[in-house]
Amino acid sequence: MRILILDDELARHYEFKKRLIGHLLTHVSTAAEAITALKEIDFEWAFLDHDLGGRTMVASGAGTGWEVAKWIADNPDRKPKNVVIHSFNGPGRKNMMAALPDAVECPGAWTMIKSGEVWSGIKVEQIPTVG
Repeated sequence: MRILILDDELARHYEFKKRLIGHLLTHVSTAAEAITALKEIDFEWAFLDHDLGGRTMVASGAGTGWEVAKWIADNPDRKPKNVVIHSFNGPGRKNMMAALPDAVECPGAWTMIKSGEVWSGIKVEQIPTVG
């Protein structure tokens, strides 16, 4: 499977990589890189973070995962089959979900994939969150 991972933390990229064995991963750390990848590659899955560039708990806008979610919403022909919003920023997640209401809200999604196994899919459900 082709999987896009948007996150600015290298440790999270590593965690996704060791859990998503056997798949073609595209790791990006900026909204611009994610949008470029989405224009060029058909992804089955996308894992999107909100806060990028080393910033935390930022408002939604240019340069955040919200920009990517908004771009996907505006370009449905480029939308991955499955989108997971994995940010810990509650208001940012809410804004991303407003743009992509059929996405799955799952902070810390990388921890839900069992390490070291060949991954055939993830059954993530909407996680009740505070914030």
